[in-house]
Amino acid sequence: MKHTPRQWIAITALCALSASMATAALAALPEPPDPRAVAAMTFEQRLAHSRQLREDMAKATPEERRAFREKMHANMHALPEAERKAMHDKMRADWDGLSDAQKRQLKEERKAMMGTITPQERAQMREERRKAFEKMTPEERKKWRDEMHQSHRGDGPHPDMGPGMGHGFGHGMGMGPRPAPRNPDAG
Repeated sequence: MKHTPRQWIAITALCALSASMATAALAALPEPPDPRAVAAMTFEQRLAHSRQLREDMAKATPEERRAFREKMHANMHALPEAERKAMHDKMRADWDGLSDAQKRQLKEERKAMMGTITPQERAQMREERRKAFEKMTPEERKKWRDEMHQSHRGDGPHPDMGPGMGHGFGHGMGMGPRPAPRNPDAG
């Protein structure tokens, strides 16, 4: 059967549309999991979930990744405060119970996931964290700083950092030392 030029255009357009939809279907991220389900995962399940999510995130567009993060945060904030706190405490206890090798594996997965996002997305995520930090009460800020920047080994502010690093936003993150205060009397 011989096709007319008009039929070839229609066939080509249909093929292009099908390919476009298939690419979009491959890139689309799944719905964020229920935070309770993630908290109940074993180490092996969490590692496998993290790897799959990293692969999915690498295929997604920046807009899809942002929408995924927003849904994930909304799912977490939809839970009652007491349940969020209980989940946080459980996951912290789970983390403390992991071996150093298991902690390294999870950290490497997180680093690999962060490697898939653009510099603009990283900047946007830093801004989101800064805004969330500003909304915290002074007590929440202190608790967050204590949890995030204090090592359980006591050798530095964070297990990944040596002494004197990681004291606040921007410092200890490759941005150089804090400038010395200006002394107007010095000549």
